[in-house]
Order: sequence, then structure tokens, then C-alpha cells
Amino acid sequence: MKRIYSILFFILTLSITIFSATINIVQEGDPRTFDPHFGNDGFSLRINRLIYSRLLEKNSNMENIPGLAKSYKIIDNKTIDFTLRDDVFFQNGKKLTAEDVKFSFERMKKSPRIAGVLPPIKEIIIEDDYHFKMILDKPFSAIIDSLTHPALSIVSKEYLTKNSKGLVEKPMGTGKYILESWSPGEGLVLERFENYFGKKPNYDKINIKIIPLATNRTIALETGEADLAFSLPPQDAITINKNPNLKFMSKPSYSYTYMGLNMKKEIFSNPDVRKGINLAIDKNAILETVLNGEGQIANSPVAKGVKGYNSKLEPSTFNKELATKLLKPIHGTTLTLATMSNNTDVQTAEIIAGFLSDAGVEVQIVVLDPSIYWVKTNGGEYDMFIGSWGSVTGDADYALYPTHHSSAFGAPGNRTFFNDSNVDKLLDEARSTLDNNKREKIYEDIQEIIAKNNSEVMLFYRDLNGGINNKIQNFEMYPIPIHDYSLGSIY
Repeated sequence: MKRIYSILFFILTLSITIFSATINIVQEGDPRTFDPHFGNDGFSLRINRLIYSRLLEKNSNMENIPGLAKSYKIIDNKTIDFTLRDDVFFQNGKKLTAEDVKFSFERMKKSPRIAGVLPPIKEIIIEDDYHFKMILDKPFSAIIDSLTHPALSIVSKEYLTKNSKGLVEKPMGTGKYILESWSPGEGLVLERFENYFGKKPNYDKINIKIIPLATNRTIALETGEADLAFSLPPQDAITINKNPNLKFMSKPSYSYTYMGLNMKKEIFSNPDVRKGINLAIDKNAILETVLNGEGQIANSPVAKGVKGYNSKLEPSTFNKELATKLLKPIHGTTLTLATMSNNTDVQTAEIIAGFLSDAGVEVQIVVLDPSIYWVKTNGGEYDMFIGSWGSVTGDADYALYPTHHSSAFGAPGNRTFFNDSNVDKLLDEARSTLDNNKREKIYEDIQEIIAKNNSEVMLFYRDLNGGINNKIQNFEMYPIPIHDYSLGSIY
């Protein structure tokens, strides 16, 4: 009998350990906002995906799974019938209904920051508290994938009607976690929402600390300050794997890294200059030096693995002699190059500056804190910038529309201010084309046009890297850099 009690006590203790645990995570920067409809940067998406919920979600294999909607039926090419779960509560205790869904999508339409994300939804027709029809302005082939985007989170009508800025002051959703505290520049703490409708996560709290330098994030992992660390340089794999308590994680990603040319600047109106800059940069050297040869040289703004990726495109090749000749009209010019203050981007910028200097063009690198970087690149302040874009929905529409449609200048994603009427037309056409073969052909054509324009230097598709303490079990990385921090258990 004593043995049975001992076993039961051990099981109970283990259960308490798992469900009362705090996981410590370090990341590069702060969320810009806790209002999901006004933030489309990676740091905001990581946190808001935990505080709020969507109609549909993506798992770590980028498969669509039910969210707030337990089912849906496509009636025709512009009508979808949704059935909501009837057991969803907001974190203030109020029950979610179709009214909140209708209010949320109407509110999304008023936000310029997510204009490139929002599907062409004409209206939400409520049938009862848990049934509604979504009516589109026009057929939209990527609608189901798009509805999984964290920026399309559902919010409370009642909460925001009382205080329109409520989510900025005190975020409140139906997600797995509640924001307990936030110290800008230092970190934040999330507390588990005990009345969450789905599977309850194992961590009682998620403690997120902001450490901009990758080297220091690795140190935090080694000292035990962090259980999980992300965006680590591949060079740290050896150090981490030597530690018996740690493991280096790596996964091919849907993340595309590039150097954008600000097309609002007169200097880039010359196509020879744009081509010269592309030819002046040895991408293989960047891949080997910055990423230890891991990842893949980019041939398109759509990452490999994303639906609609054009595998036929050839990356531009390094040609110093031709680049120097093409760049002769701007020899002696100094161009500004903005980058966020993380090791990979800064090192990439430094290598690019060296190659362009060899071709006769000087570069002034401007290293910025992430929050300042977004504001200034959205406004087109610098000549060039190191950028990245993750296809959060796993579809080419999201990889291309926000970053290359002329309606998405600045904050929605088009920070090169790329403007091509043919690309606009094709992007709109792809959205309304339901035939997958025809749709893929349209996206192939779009990627060819963008590649020939040379408005961006397509650098690489990086592997997403991180480090984890072995006491964390069953954590799964996503192929996009907005991992679900709630996954796994502490043992």
C-alpha cells in the first residue's frame, strides 16, 4: 500500500511540476503592439498569437486546423458558411459570439497596417450566435490559408466599444495566455488563461526576456537563464551541442532575406544601377560566412516550400567586372543601408558594403533597434535595407501581395515601394483564380518580373535556428519565425 501511495505521490508531483512550470525564453526584440489589427511585425505576431485566437490556425507543419471555428463549408466562390465553437470565453469572462467576429473583420478594414493581409471580405452575415456567412467581394483563392494569419485575430466587440484603445492599454482575447506584465526593452510575462477553450498548455507562465545580441542569447541558454533561445547564429551549434543539457535546433524556413532598394530614391530609377548592385554581391560568400553554408541562396521572393514557389528561376550570379561597369554612373556615391541590430543582419550588411565598395559604391551602414528600424524603413528613409519576410500563411499570395502590390507601400510590407502595374494586375488575378495550375503559372510569371526588375537583392532562405534545454520536451519549431511558445512540457 505504501508503494502505491508513493507512486501516486510521484505522479501528482510530476503533474504539478508540469502544470505549474514557468518557461524562460529569450528573443531579439519587443512587440510593437498588443493590438493584433495594428501589428504585422514578427515580434508582435509571436505574442499576439498566444493572447488571441483566429477562426482557423496553423500547426507546426503549416497544416490548417480548427480554431474558433469548429467547421466551415464553402458554398460558392464568394461565400463560406462558418460554425463557431460554443464554449469560447474571452479573458474577461464574456462569451464569444458571431457578433465579435463581425466586429473584428469590420475593424480590420480600418487598419492600414494589415491592408496587405486582409482578404477581400465584403460582409459577415450573422445567422445566430454561432453561425455566420462570410461574403467576399470577389473570389479569393487563398482565403482559408489567410484566415490563419495572427493579425486576423478575433477581438471583443463589447470590450472595444467601451474603450477603443483597450487592447493597447490592456490586451484581452480568447487565447492561451494573458499578458501579466511588460517592461519595454526588457521583457514580458504571460500567464496561462485557465478558461481557454482548447488544449490547456503545460506552462503556467511564459517569461520572455529581450536580448538583442545573439551571442548573449546563447550565453543565457548556457547559464540556465533561458530554456529556449531563438535566432541564434549557426556557428553556435558546436558550443550548444557540447553542453549535455542543451540541444541546437534548426529547421528549413519559409523566411526570405533580401536587401531592398528604396524605389522612391531617384538613384534607383536607372535599371542598370539596380542590376549592377545585384551583380556586385557574391551571395555564396554571404551564405558561407554568415550562415556557415546552411540555408539556400534565394532565387525568388517566395521561399522554397511555400505554395506557388517558382523553382525554375536562376539566382543572379556574382560578376564584379560587369557590376563595376554598370555602376560607373554612381561611382563615389555613398548609399545608406539600414539593418536591425542582430548579428546575422549586421554581418550581412557589412559583407554587402565590402562588395559594393569593390564595385565603386560606398555604403554607410545604419544599425537600428528593431522598433526604430520598422518605423524608418516603413517611411522610406534609407536608400537600402536588409529585410526579411516570412510567408506566415504558407501561400504565395502572402509572400508577394503585401511586399509587391502598390497598395501595400510601407507598413503593410512593400518597403521597397515596388510599383509595377502588370504585377498589380497579376497579383489581383491570382487571388481570383481558383484553378491551382493556372494560379501557379500566374505566380511563376510574377516572380520572373520581380527578378528581372532587380528592385531587391535576393539573398537567402535561412534555416531557423534556436537552442533548447533538454528539460523541455516536445517543443516544435515552425518554418516561420513566429513559433508557438506554448508548445512542449518541462520535465
